[in-house]
Amino acid sequence: MRKILAAVDGSEPALHAARTAFELAQAMGARLTVVYAVPSPFLSIEVPPTVIDEVIKAEKARGKTILEGVVKALGSDQIGQLELEGPAAEVIADVAEQQGYDLIVVGSRGRNALARIILGSIADRLVHISKTPVLVVK
Repeated sequence: MRKILAAVDGSEPALHAARTAFELAQAMGARLTVVYAVPSPFLSIEVPPTVIDEVIKAEKARGKTILEGVVKALGSDQIGQLELEGPAAEVIADVAEQQGYDLIVVGSRGRNALARIILGSIADRLVHISKTPVLVVK
């Protein structure tokens, strides 16, 4: 195993999954990259494009903060950071396949239960669509 991708969203389960991915990477001599997917905004068509741009900009800033926080929590400057845009499971699965990752690690729960009900579970979706093996950390 050479490359591991850990998906994070700012939740405690995602940080726990990133810690597990970090331990695996260290044990196997693999390169770890943490990834955050900036979701597409769910706004009405009547919302001005400038507002949509601001929402995306704010979410990108949030993502950067989350990625930096995970790297700091893991205590290593050898961890790569990757920010993607779009539906999380789909863009993570695509990047993992295109960039030759050997494993995707994701937490079993995301930000909150309501988001899981409305948006579906990213971990569940990844398990079903990814051609790269997925480790779901509980």
